[in-house]
Amino acid sequence: MKKLIILSILIVVKSLVAGEGEDEIQLEHNLEKFNLIESSFQSTDSLLSEELEEKSVMRAALYSAVIPGTGQYYAGSIWKAALFAGIEIAGWTVYFVNTSNGDKQETQMEAYADDHWSEQKYWSYLYYKGKDAGLIDPDTYLVNDKNILLDYDADVVNSLRFLEEALGHTHRLPETKTQQYYEMIVKYLTQFGNAWEDANFIDYYYGNTDKMTSQMFTYRDMRNDMNEYYDVASIATNVILINHVLSALDAAWTASRYNREITMKIRVYNKRYFDENVQMVRINLSW
Repeated sequence: MKKLIILSILIVVKSLVAGEGEDEIQLEHNLEKFNLIESSFQSTDSLLSEELEEKSVMRAALYSAVIPGTGQYYAGSIWKAALFAGIEIAGWTVYFVNTSNGDKQETQMEAYADDHWSEQKYWSYLYYKGKDAGLIDPDTYLVNDKNILLDYDADVVNSLRFLEEALGHTHRLPETKTQQYYEMIVKYLTQFGNAWEDANFIDYYYGNTDKMTSQMFTYRDMRNDMNEYYDVASIATNVILINHVLSALDAAWTASRYNREITMKIRVYNKRYFDENVQMVRINLSW
C-alpha cells in the first residue's frame, strides 16, 4: 500500500512537470522537488509500516486468555488492559487472602475439636447403649462410675464399631481425622453430640438432644467462619476464570476493531489531471 501511495504521488508530480513549453530550468527545479518527495516517503516507510500494521485477532485473544489485559495492550487499548489486569490482580489477592484465613481458621477449629470432643467418650456412649440393648457382654469391658471405658485402645474401638450400624445410626465415624470427621461431630449431634466435653451422654441416651452446649456453639461458629472464607475464595476463582474468558473475547474484538479503523483511514480513488485519470490514495491519520 505504501508503494502505491508513492507511485500515485510520482504520477501526479510527473504529470505536472511534463507540460509543453516549460524550460529546462523549471524541469530541473521540479525534478528536485520530486527527489525530495521520494526521499521523504522512503524515510517514513518504517513509521507508516508500524502505524498501519494490522493486529492478529487470534494472537490478541491468546495473550489475554493467558494473562488478562495483555491482548488489549497488544491491540492498542491501554485503559482496557489496565481494567482487566486490575480485575485479575484483585481476584488473586482476594483468593489468597481468604484461602490463608480459611486454612488458619480450620487449624484452630480442629485443635478446638481435639481438645473438647472425645472419641473415648463417644465409644463409651455406644458401649452404654449396646450394653442396655443386649448387643455386647459388659463383662469384657472395664468402665468407671460414669460409664467411661477404662481399657480404651484400638482393639476396644474395633470391637465396638459394629454398634454404629446395629444401633441404627446413619453415620460411621472415620478411622482417621478427615475433613468429614470434623464436620460430622457438629453436624449430626444426635449421634455425636454426646462426646463433647460439656455434654452428658446420658441425656443423649434418653433423647434430650434439643439443646446445644456452649462448646458446640463455639465450634459451629468457628466452622461457619472457615466456610465463609473458603466460599469467598471460591467466588474469587470464578471471577478470575470469567475475567480470562471475557478478556480474551474483548481482546479479539478490540484487535478486530483496530484493523477496521485502519481500513477506514485508507481510501483509493481516481482524479483527473490534465485530461488524464490519475489514481490517488488518501490517508487520514488521527492521534
